[in-house]
Amino acid sequence: MKDYVYEKMFGLFFEVITNSKNKEGFNQLMKELLSPTERIMVAKRVVLVYLLLQEIDYQVICRVLKVSSSTISKFKLLTDNKSGMIDILKKTMRNDKIRLFVFELMSDLFPPGMYGTNWESAWKRKLEISRVKREGILK
Repeated sequence: MKDYVYEKMFGLFFEVITNSKNKEGFNQLMKELLSPTERIMVAKRVVLVYLLLQEIDYQVICRVLKVSSSTISKFKLLTDNKSGMIDILKKTMRNDKIRLFVFELMSDLFPPGMYGTNWESAWKRKLEISRVKREGILK
């Protein structure tokens, strides 16, 4: 194909993807465009780059996402080259860091064992914070 054909093709693709009004519309569009395997593959790649930006250990990424270390190395090069996706993911990371900060603050204000605190939920919060710091994925 000629370059201008690719440009038109990706322009149309961009318009279709960015015109979905909400998460449900986007999910429906992805289900129509991509097979289940393709959707998982694309999502794993985005999350993989996100975890690399958070400097999560390679073995943890391999275990959590079920990807090989060579796949991680390939995408590590992408993060080193500063692609457009990196800026978008860094904005997302800032939001996640704020959420984690608030979560940690709640855990510090109402720790397990403090009078008047629900011990079960306090311990769950504490364990969730350690899991997030280890794996880098907020629920």
